[in-house]
Amino acid sequence: MTEKCIFIAQKDDEDSDSLSSLCFQISPDVQLKEVPTNGEEYLLKVMKERKKYKTVTTCEKDYTKFAKNQSCFVHELSHAKAPVKLKPTIEWQNIQVADFSAVRMYISRLLAKKSSWPSTLTKAEIETNSINSWKSLFAETEPTLSCVLGLKQKLLDRGLEMLIQLLDEVKKGDTIDHKTGQWIYAFLACTRQPLVSDTVSILRDLARKCAEIRSHINPEEENATVSAAPLNIFICIVARYFRQYDLAD
Repeated sequence: MTEKCIFIAQKDDEDSDSLSSLCFQISPDVQLKEVPTNGEEYLLKVMKERKKYKTVTTCEKDYTKFAKNQSCFVHELSHAKAPVKLKPTIEWQNIQVADFSAVRMYISRLLAKKSSWPSTLTKAEIETNSINSWKSLFAETEPTLSCVLGLKQKLLDRGLEMLIQLLDEVKKGDTIDHKTGQWIYAFLACTRQPLVSDTVSILRDLARKCAEIRSHINPEEENATVSAAPLNIFICIVARYFRQYDLAD
């Protein structure tokens, strides 16, 4: 078997402080020019410029003040644990994931073939940054497939953010009202995959908010299990379908 040698390193100068061999040898007759006219002159200019900089560059600024400003992007609120009597079983969660997966599969087929879309798509006019505009939409419009199917992911994300803000208005001991729950489920069903980081953050906020609301429900009340059901569903979907397993019950 014949061995082929692609490159034979030449020995560096004895006074060189480099640990690696030179890849290119430049003739000593080549002169340094401000504007190189050939390849060797260009390489010589690059090498001279390189010598002006340190081999290892370190940050000489106090970056701690910048780190403090970045804390809002990495800090997450604690995830409230479910009261024992309100914690869903694994079997129940598997059923919810299976049902949600079936809905997602149906919507995916519709998105892949626009000719199968409902004949009339509702075009919602929303001021994306106005909570009142979103409140009007959620109150006056039914979260039907014809309403949410055509929404872009950016708008779905914004809608979920607004719904999470509305959950702040839920009084301690109460739960999500039926229509708000329908909107959340519809937006989750239409959320595109693969998830981008912004969407993941919103989904995690939703799960944590639901867990917080659930933690204030008195498990001894007669309808406690019913009240916790929608909260358990959304936590389950985020944790087990969208794979945020650290938030799972």
